[in-house]
Amino acid sequence: MLGTRLPVRNVLQQKIAFEDKASAIPRKMPFSIDLDGQWIDWDEEERALLASDPEFAWLTQKMPGAIHCRPDGGDRGTWVKLGWAFNDLAVDPTMEPQLSDALPEIVLRGAARLNPSLKTYYGKLPRNTYHYGGYYTLTDENWPLIGEMDAEGAFVVGAMSGFGTMAACAGGELCARWVLGADKPAYAAELSPQRYSDRALMAEIGAISSRGIL
Repeated sequence: MLGTRLPVRNVLQQKIAFEDKASAIPRKMPFSIDLDGQWIDWDEEERALLASDPEFAWLTQKMPGAIHCRPDGGDRGTWVKLGWAFNDLAVDPTMEPQLSDALPEIVLRGAARLNPSLKTYYGKLPRNTYHYGGYYTLTDENWPLIGEMDAEGAFVVGAMSGFGTMAACAGGELCARWVLGADKPAYAAELSPQRYSDRALMAEIGAISSRGIL
């Protein structure tokens, strides 16, 4: 509508939440993220079966890290949430994204490496498991876009990927400083669309091995 485009793409990510009837995850455990890459915990028969199917063979290969687990609902809660943003395929977003039936078991087995007690749910997640998903809108480098756009009078707070809730307040304040022409922190241009004109910065970002996608 403004006659310009932002360098972003949309990637579908999925999570699950379920009632932890077996008390596998302590209620006081903090939000925990396993950053190491891994192979999903299949038994030999399962692995051979998956490897023989071109559609699912990728599940026998090394997976990226950043799988996360946290108890939900406070000390008296009974639910657990698991997420693993391993998908990297850009798609056109829809109001009702197509979720993968295989995701719940994949994320469960991935999370069980850091939390082996979750193995009790292998193949038998509770009936009231909630499987949901949405789109991460992100730049290739997974840095947000906050600040002045190349369309006159237009500003952006976007490309928040999987950290929108955590960064929204600070991002809004920073963008407000752009709008008002107020003093900005030294890193403001690096988080704005202006960074793409800084070849040295973009080369430095491109050399970073991890994009920190959660």
